Amino acid sequence: MEKIGTFEILKDRVYKLDAECHCLTATTVVVRTGVYPLYRDGIAIFWTMTGKLDMSAPWRMGDGMFSMNPGGTLPSDIEVQFPSRRFGPDEWADLLTEDTFVEGHPDQRIRVSMM
Repeated sequence: MEKIGTFEILKDRVYKLDAECHCLTATTVVVRTGVYPLYRDGIAIFWTMTGKLDMSAPWRMGDGMFSMNPGGTLPSDIEVQFPSRRFGPDEWADLLTEDTFVEGHPDQRIRVSMM
């Protein structure tokens, strides 16, 4: 595994803690703006982030009970570090063409810098 650049988040975002989980009740994390390391592992590219568990999603309280926050994100006090999903070469190339990655686009939210 090698560090190949940085992944800069320009606006707070919410990510799934387990990027491969596709369930509706997946734990989410509020990630603040910042610069995060970008890695290559074989042909896969991913980045790691640090954020706080989001309590606005269904929050399991135990004994089958859940809590819901009706408005926006609600970062907890629990900080976690976690990886993004892993992108193959074609997926990575497609991702970089999305509006959120295009420099100067009104919807830009991410800046990628390669070493």
